[in-house]
Amino acid sequence: MKRFANIYQKYQKEVKDKDTALLSFINNTLAKLHSMFVWDDLPDTIPDEELERLLQTNGHCFITKVGNDLYALRGTLGGKLDAYNRPTQYTVANEFLNVNTTFDIKKDRVLVKNDVNGIGLLPIIGKYGVLFVDSTITLNLATVLSRITMLISASDDKTKQSADEFVKKITDGEFSVVGENAFFKGVNVQSATTKTGTDIRQLIEITQYIKASCYNELGLNANFNMKRERLVNGEVELNTDALFPFVDNML
Repeated sequence: MKRFANIYQKYQKEVKDKDTALLSFINNTLAKLHSMFVWDDLPDTIPDEELERLLQTNGHCFITKVGNDLYALRGTLGGKLDAYNRPTQYTVANEFLNVNTTFDIKKDRVLVKNDVNGIGLLPIIGKYGVLFVDSTITLNLATVLSRITMLISASDDKTKQSADEFVKKITDGEFSVVGENAFFKGVNVQSATTKTGTDIRQLIEITQYIKASCYNELGLNANFNMKRERLVNGEVELNTDALFPFVDNML
């Protein structure tokens, strides 16, 4: 039983620990986006998954020769700005390849950007990830609180012990008998008046909306229409045209 309790606590962090949950959301979303584009004729020294990861997370990379092989290297933009206020140099520090160089963007091979601004996908995914994590934590809290249908109070320790034993036996599926009249006099039961059912439904809707909005902004079609009745074809395809501009820009 202890082993299973540890497993629960381990994966509970995916809900309650914000950093863990946000990192999982980012990594999961990036993995889904990996198959968005297909790369052909890449050299063995530039795996497509590494090139895609560089562009998605860093926003840009620099492809140049190291020895006789081409590599896609992570670095930072800088140097004197050109006529359009664009950086003219790319600084790379790669310990494995023993490269610590500032390249001239126009002369030393190719600068590749994920999008026209070279920002990458992390700002979009991170923004919606924060909203998704907060809504998931709230949904989890509302789900836990839905277990509380009544509040039991006891006037003394003996009555509390009897009440605890009574609740435990009912929880374990055993039929329990109250043997003392003092139990009824010392215990008060208050109904917990809540709107838990409505709250949970609304939280599910906002969670779905946040995830769908994130996917739509990245170019993946996901339904964000919270209409509870059936959707007609026009409503389903309403956001299709909005999916393409950013994808086309990355392509």
